[in-house]
Amino acid sequence: MRVTEGQQKDVQLLLQNRSNEEVQKNRKILTTIIETIVFCGRQELSLRGHRDSGKLSLTEQKYNDGNLRALLRYRIRGGDLNLQDHIINANANATYISSDIQNELISIIASHVQSLIVKKIEKSKFYSVLADETTDISRIEQFSLCIRYVDEDEDGMKLREDFLTFVPVHDLTGAALASTLKETLVSLGLNLNNLRGQGYDGASAMRGSFRGVQSIIREAYPTAVYTHCASHCLNLCLSDASKVTSIRNAFGTISEVCTFFRRSAKRSNILKNRLKVLKEELNKNVTTLIKYCGLDG
Repeated sequence: MRVTEGQQKDVQLLLQNRSNEEVQKNRKILTTIIETIVFCGRQELSLRGHRDSGKLSLTEQKYNDGNLRALLRYRIRGGDLNLQDHIINANANATYISSDIQNELISIIASHVQSLIVKKIEKSKFYSVLADETTDISRIEQFSLCIRYVDEDEDGMKLREDFLTFVPVHDLTGAALASTLKETLVSLGLNLNNLRGQGYDGASAMRGSFRGVQSIIREAYPTAVYTHCASHCLNLCLSDASKVTSIRNAFGTISEVCTFFRRSAKRSNILKNRLKVLKEELNKNVTTLIKYCGLDG
């Protein structure tokens, strides 16, 4: 009886060890895939390709199957034997590189980055909110939310502006947007009593003195001072200034001069040679004409 019990314990131990090895192996594989996704994100590379479904082929494809798959093949050629074994032997529904898994991993990474930013904001304590509503390419109205705060690290104090999230909205009234803003900040774990500033554009729903977002927020949190976006103010000033004929003509002349040089390689080369001389005379690093942004009013 004792011998049987000992053999049973040995079998259980072997099964447990085998299970632990599988867990560690799968974690290494997932780590490799996550690192590749993070790399694509840092380099602003899209993950998906023209055809990227099914198992990953270890040979180069005639069509574009996406940056993620190409980078995973590159890692395998670089000697990642665990990844190679996984791609060859894994079941079709357990490769961890399907579009659904990619989206899930991206969401998890985004939540982690968001939590790190929130921790920095909490450490700083006081913060300002920057927000704007816009319609994306799929015609969904979204509320973009950024936070401005002071971050302290080994290099000293730095003023930071970090994007936190997009929030889909359906009601664009000041009251609804203010409610969305407060609910989002609370859901992220930020203390609204530490809100010290608001920065929006000049839309009536945002800056309105009575029913705008800034007035509703400031009524509840008086220390949250509203500041009209400086870039938007500049745009409005230039837009109004362009109504003056002479100023509008000046913008037109600037645009035509830029176009004159940009449309000819020969003229551009002459301009570069002249700017090199001016660089030595004026001690300014100017290499080309910068095309101005059009004013659409």
